[in-house]
Amino acid sequence: MEKKTQLSVILTNAPGELSKMCDVLKEAGINILAMSIQNAKDSVKELFNMREKTGRRIALAESYRSISKDSSDYSLIRIIVDQPVEAEKVLTGANHLLHTDQVLVFTLPHQPGMLGKVAKRFGEAGVNIDYIYGSAMERHAEAMFIVHIAEADFNRIQGRFDDLL
Repeated sequence: MEKKTQLSVILTNAPGELSKMCDVLKEAGINILAMSIQNAKDSVKELFNMREKTGRRIALAESYRSISKDSSDYSLIRIIVDQPVEAEKVLTGANHLLHTDQVLVFTLPHQPGMLGKVAKRFGEAGVNIDYIYGSAMERHAEAMFIVHIAEADFNRIQGRFDDLL
């Protein structure tokens, strides 16, 4: 399990925008190792749907409609790259809005239940997973995952996964 820098880039939700960002990285010789793309409008819609299902009033429906309208123009791209410092420079230089965060990157044996074991260890340590994304190829022995937790929790999980990873 490694602590790595993740870049979160806001892109206009329009054809060709992802390609432009990838071209900036390519020109600098930067390789993308992992990526998650989330349409901002879909996230707001899911929050509104959860509000309806739980019966909790997190915000007024009108607030959700307003945020949904504003967010439909953007997507959130989370990437792990092989040269994060250089990637931040070239993306900022190309006028991309971005933020950096520390995340945990790990590989697991590609077997049923492995991610559940890891999630259980986080829970036993009292550490909440803010979000996770990952991928595995069907015939490969390992799967890769990226986990975001609160910065204060990084020390609480040290050594808890040595026997799984």
